[in-house]
Amino acid sequence: METLNMEIKNTAPVLTNLLQIVESGLLSENIYLTLIDENLNQFSSGLRINKLGVTEAPLPEILKLLGVRSITLNASHDFTALLKLSVTLPPAQVEQYLWTFFKNETVIAELRSLFSNCRTIAFDDWAAITGASNLWNGLLADVIRPLDKKDLEFIFYLGDPGNKLSFQVDEAIDLISEFSHHGQVTFALDATEAMKLWMVLNGVNPDTPVDGQTPSDLNKKYFSIFRTMDVSRLLIYSADNAILFSRNQQFVLSRKKVEHHIEIGADARQNFIAGFSIGLLKHLDIAHCIALGLIVFGCCGESNTKPDQQGLLLYIRNWINDLQKPESLHLYE
Repeated sequence: METLNMEIKNTAPVLTNLLQIVESGLLSENIYLTLIDENLNQFSSGLRINKLGVTEAPLPEILKLLGVRSITLNASHDFTALLKLSVTLPPAQVEQYLWTFFKNETVIAELRSLFSNCRTIAFDDWAAITGASNLWNGLLADVIRPLDKKDLEFIFYLGDPGNKLSFQVDEAIDLISEFSHHGQVTFALDATEAMKLWMVLNGVNPDTPVDGQTPSDLNKKYFSIFRTMDVSRLLIYSADNAILFSRNQQFVLSRKKVEHHIEIGADARQNFIAGFSIGLLKHLDIAHCIALGLIVFGCCGESNTKPDQQGLLLYIRNWINDLQKPESLHLYE
């Protein structure tokens, strides 16, 4: 898509459809491996059906070391050998060589076995992971590419690029784009991260004031980021809306506002990914996937726990009701 053609997505029909979907149940035969801290430290006792209807288990330690946030498997998997794997990283980590500590036949074989059974793979914030580019390039080259899979769903977050050199950011953007050869890539940024990334990519001094940007100005900058990359989707969100750029569509979806502490919560992105991934698994269109991610994120944040079906339904109904209030109407330029 060569031109910016932003659609204002009507949130109400999306939420109404999701209400029906959640009422019918979100049960899935997939297995969701994620960071959970409810004393589920072993797979023998850790497998459980979560409140979203998906079998859930703790993420293996080796995946945490690789900067993976969560993955979803197509079917059951034998984790015995994977859990026995141990990788010892050096005290003084050298970022550009970290993958070499994972590169042995046993580790590669087990990772290939796991990723051959994957559907969604969500990574942690690139800027927050030491040696992320080296680790993910190694994972792509030695594990994912040899599998020759084309149906994976990758979810990447950049994080704050402010403390990284411009060439490092360029390398990360190129690397994330490379994953597109093996499936769909969703690249997610909050509005602040998106502006910082635009400044890095365009050589703008980070101290340059950016106040006074209109929605139209911002959308043009976001669109330029999308055109720089080879990804399926660029998702940018603020406290008010979520903006999606893809090869087939561009739209703005208004958000239900949440308290600031929920917006910046430690598990905020983790919770969004849980809902977004379920949407992808159920083959919902991307607007519904985003809305479901926002519903799980908001519901988890407000209740400070994993939501059950009734909690999700109540949150959706409250969001629909909010749309009827004059103070909740959003104006876009």
